[in-house]
Amino acid sequence: IQTSNNLLSFSNLYNQRILSIKNQNLINKPTFIYEQQKRWHIHHHHGPHHGHDGDNHGLIVVLSDPKSRGTKVTLLGLACNVALTAAKGAAGCPPDATHPYGYGKYETIGSLAVSSLLIIGAVGIGHHSYEILINLLPSEIPNSINELGEAINSRTDDNHHLNPNAAWFAVASVIIKEALYRITLKIGLEERSNVLVANAWHHRSDAASSVVALGAIMGSYLGFPFLDPLGGILVAGMIMKSGFEIMLDSLKELVDVRVEQEVINQVEKAVEKLKGTDPNIVNFHNIRGRKSGPFYLIDMILQVNPDLTISKAHNIEEQVRQAVKKECKCVKEVLMHLDVEDQSPHH
Repeated sequence: IQTSNNLLSFSNLYNQRILSIKNQNLINKPTFIYEQQKRWHIHHHHGPHHGHDGDNHGLIVVLSDPKSRGTKVTLLGLACNVALTAAKGAAGCPPDATHPYGYGKYETIGSLAVSSLLIIGAVGIGHHSYEILINLLPSEIPNSINELGEAINSRTDDNHHLNPNAAWFAVASVIIKEALYRITLKIGLEERSNVLVANAWHHRSDAASSVVALGAIMGSYLGFPFLDPLGGILVAGMIMKSGFEIMLDSLKELVDVRVEQEVINQVEKAVEKLKGTDPNIVNFHNIRGRKSGPFYLIDMILQVNPDLTISKAHNIEEQVRQAVKKECKCVKEVLMHLDVEDQSPHH
């Protein structure tokens, strides 16, 4: 699980700004940072390296500072990684004396923790982008519009072109992360694992952040640096939305909200099939279920032939249990109450 990569794009976008602030001591004048960037990329007052070496140096400097926003964003991703890995590992442990129903709820707790981290991170990213945008728009929009033609003409006259590597890396990241999102989401839905679904959305958020990075690159090239904070606000909203959705699903699971009707239908299908071949199964009803991580715990009432011995009745119970588990792979346990009287309408 690679959640740290999901938010790394944001730290890359902020690193240049933070480094420029440190170098110029212009913390209270964020618009000047973009003025310097425009001198580098629009008016070309630089050497043959176009000032890009400073970008890489900035990343190292900022990430080495534990107080920088870039470092905090990266550490947030690492925290998500640790929580997801620990939760998924614990959920796979078999039942024991202390956890007779298994450790599936630990995955739920992990998903809840990760969703909280995502929401906190989204708020931080959105707030930071908003502050930059507010300080940037009054002076930068008129300047950007006026200098757009000059920027294009300057590049044409000087035969300068945008370094394609950064843009191509962003495009490749979008394609790869979107593919990972679709694959991981498919597996997560099949296994009904909130952790895998959360990881899938992390890939989607990473793909979106790469789109923002691409927009920031092109915006800087064309003299529109405000596209960066606008994209940051957009992606922060996407991350917050997925975080709240994952949190809601986790809370429903913790309070034992009934399982999806699809699962109940699969259980009914399995018992009906066995009932058609064994006349000793008279009826079944009151099927209930609750989710425990990636697994489901089902209980039901099974009515059998009153003339059966206790031993034969329990044999039928085990047959029903195995039939349900075979039909619905996500069911981990089936608890049945045997009855000899029909107390509900026949199926």
